[in-house]
Amino acid sequence: MEFSKLAQSVLELDRLLDQLRVLAELCGVPSPEHQDWYALLKRKLIPQLSEKAFLIVAVTGGTNTGKSLLFNHLVGESFSAVDHRASGTKHPVCLVPQTAGTTSFEPILARHFESFQLMVWFNAEQPLAVTEPHYLFWTEGRNVPDRLLLLDTPDVDSDHEINWERARAVRHAADVLIAVLTEQKYNDAAVRKFFREAAEAGKPIIVLFNMFDLNNDVQHLPRWLEQFCEETGIKPLTVLVAPYDKEDAEQLKLPFYELQNDGTFSGPVNLEKMLTELHFDAIKSQTLLGALKILDDPATGVRSYLDTVQKSSARFAEALNTLENVGETVVNWPGLPTAILAEEIRTWWHSGRPGWSQNVNNIYRKAGNILALPVRAAQYISSHYFSAKNNPAEPLAEFYRKENQAVTEFVSRIIARLEKISETDNPVLRREILELIGGEHRAMLFERAHSVLASLEPVDNDFRTTLRNHLTEWSTKNPKIVGWIRSLDSIATAARPMITVTFFVSGLALGAQVMSQVIGEAVVAGGVTAGGEAVLHAGSEGAQRSIAQLFQKIQEDYVLARSKRFYAEFHKELWHDVIDRFRTGAAVAESEIFRQCRQWAIPD
Repeated sequence: MEFSKLAQSVLELDRLLDQLRVLAELCGVPSPEHQDWYALLKRKLIPQLSEKAFLIVAVTGGTNTGKSLLFNHLVGESFSAVDHRASGTKHPVCLVPQTAGTTSFEPILARHFESFQLMVWFNAEQPLAVTEPHYLFWTEGRNVPDRLLLLDTPDVDSDHEINWERARAVRHAADVLIAVLTEQKYNDAAVRKFFREAAEAGKPIIVLFNMFDLNNDVQHLPRWLEQFCEETGIKPLTVLVAPYDKEDAEQLKLPFYELQNDGTFSGPVNLEKMLTELHFDAIKSQTLLGALKILDDPATGVRSYLDTVQKSSARFAEALNTLENVGETVVNWPGLPTAILAEEIRTWWHSGRPGWSQNVNNIYRKAGNILALPVRAAQYISSHYFSAKNNPAEPLAEFYRKENQAVTEFVSRIIARLEKISETDNPVLRREILELIGGEHRAMLFERAHSVLASLEPVDNDFRTTLRNHLTEWSTKNPKIVGWIRSLDSIATAARPMITVTFFVSGLALGAQVMSQVIGEAVVAGGVTAGGEAVLHAGSEGAQRSIAQLFQKIQEDYVLARSKRFYAEFHKELWHDVIDRFRTGAAVAESEIFRQCRQWAIPD
C-alpha cells in the first residue's frame, strides 16, 4: 500500500471527524479528545502527515544485551554510557540529524514522545540517573542520516518497572525496532512479551544477535531464531549478528553480518547505510497501517465512537417522536361575549347601509336615541335564554376569567401527560421533560401560559375578516331574509358561551376541533326604521334556523382560531427550543457527514 494513499485516507477521516464532532455534541456525545484512538489521530498521525516525515529507529532489548554499545556503533559516537551493570540506561537518548537550524526538532519530538519531558543531552551520564519523571535526552548527531531519528532505550525486562513504561512508550512511537538479543535473552519471557506486542502493533523489526560466537553459535542460530519468531509472531526485516570482540567493541569497530536464506552470512554490512536504504514508504506505510488498525478497532476505535453517536441520535429521535405525539387534550373554551359579537355584526351591517342611512344612523348613535330598542332587545334575549351569571356587567372580565380557567385546565393536562412520558428509559427525554415541568419550572409554565393569553386581543383583524366573509356569504345565499332583516335595520345576537375544544397536541403543530352540539340558539331582535318601530320575536322558523346556524359557525370559528393562536404562541414558550434540539440531535445519524464516516475504511 502506498504511503501517500494511506496518508490521504487519514487526512480525509480527520476532516470528516472534525465536522461530525460538532454535530455529535448536539446530540449529547462529548468530544472524543480524551479517547486513545483520537489522541493517536490528532497528536501522532496528523502532525506526521503534515510535516517532514522521519523514520524513527529504536535500539531495544533486555538487560546486558549491549544495546548502548550497539547504539554508539550505529551513530558513530559514544553518546550512551556503556554500563555493564543491569539496567544502566534509565532514560532514552535520541539523536537527530544536523540541520543547521532549518528544522525545529523540539515540537516534532514532543508530538512523538508526549509522555516524556525533553532534555538537551550534555553528557553520557545523564540517562543513567534514577528519577521519577520520564526524560528523553536529545541532541544532534554528526553521523545521523537526514531522515532518521535514532534512539537508545531502557531495558524491557528491568527490575525497575518504570523502565518498562519508558521502553513501551518509545516502542509505541518508533517506526522500526532493532531487537538486540543474546543467547541468554532471546527466550526470556519479558523480552518475548515486549516484542510480541510490537509485532501485534505491526512494527517492522530487525533482529540482531549480539556477542555472537561465530565459531560455536552458528549451528544454534536457526533454532534460536525460529523459537523467538514463533513465540513473538515477528517476521524480521533482516537478521544480523555482531561477534563478541571486546577490543573492537570499545573502539566502535564491531562488524555486522547479515544472515542469508541459505544459512550463511554476508558482510560485514554498514548498519547505518542499511537503515538509510530501508524502503522509507514501505516502512512508514506499515507503521501507519498499525496505527490505523487501532483507529479502526470496533471496540475502542472510531467505530465505537460512531456507535455511540448513532445510539444517542436514536434517543433524540425517540424523544422527538414522543413529544410530537403527546395526544389529545380536551378543554372547554369560552365563545366571544354576546355584546362584543353583536357590535362586530352591527359594524358589518352598518357598512352595508346606503350612504344617507349611515349618516343618519351615525347621528342617532351619537345622540343615543337609536340604541334604546337594541339594548332592550338584547336584555330580553339574555333574560329569556341565559341566567344572570352569564350576563355579567363586564362581559370581557368574565370572558377572560373563563379563558384563563380553560388555559389552566389545558396546562394541567399537558403536565400530566408529560409526567407519564418522563417515566421513559430515555435519559435525554427524561432530563428535558423534568427541565420543563419539574419544581419551580411548573409554576413558570402556568405563568407563561397566562402571559401568552393576556397578550392576545379579544378580536383581531383576522377574525374580523373571517366574520365579514361569513356574513357576506350568508347574506348572498339568503337574499330574502336579508331584505326582510334590512327593513328592520338592526340586529343583536346571543349564543351559549362555552365550546368544547379538542387539541391534538404536538411538539411541532396543533390540530383542533370544536364539539358543535353545545352551541345554542341565535335570535334576531328589532330596531327602528324611518317609518316607525317593530319587533321580531322569532321571525319565521326557517329564518331563525338559518341565523342560528350562522352564529354557531361564527362562534366555532372564533374559538378554533383563538385557541390555535394561543397554542401556537404557547408552543414557542413551552418546548419550541426543546423540539429544535431534539430534531437536530435526531438528524445527526441521518446526516451525510455521519454516513461518510461510517463508510470510511482502511484502503486496500
